[in-house]
Amino acid sequence: MRVSKSEEYGLRLVMSLAVSGGQQTIRELAEGEGLPDTTVAKVVARLRGAGLVEAVRGRHGGYTLTRPAGEISVGDVVAAFDGEVFSSDFCLVMSPGDGPCARTESCGLKPVWRGLRTVVGEFLGGISVADLVAGRPPTRTGLLPVLTGSGR
Repeated sequence: MRVSKSEEYGLRLVMSLAVSGGQQTIRELAEGEGLPDTTVAKVVARLRGAGLVEAVRGRHGGYTLTRPAGEISVGDVVAAFDGEVFSSDFCLVMSPGDGPCARTESCGLKPVWRGLRTVVGEFLGGISVADLVAGRPPTRTGLLPVLTGSGR
């Protein structure tokens, strides 16, 4: 799994909105994160399309989270940019040419990719933006020993 720049920026911007506890303009978000206004506008548009942020119009307008930070998961933010972490049509994408994979029915890898999708999805879904802001380690999925190296 690769984390795209857009996903990283999306997480940073959502965290910034959570920390501010209110609303911020594109300019304020850009300055706070050291990003160009145009990049922030594109990322915020994706977050808005996913229902994670909303625009507040008017003289003192800006953007705000649509739900409390504790109700928005890292998985929600990542999905705003790429949908599923591992798409259910992964095997079709990885097949040579335009046709379906010749091993679709007997593939020993398919359970690995499904399992990975489940583990990563549950892991990201178990970490809220409030957890990130508070610096809490991810413990909900039982993967903390793996992440910290203490499970060896």
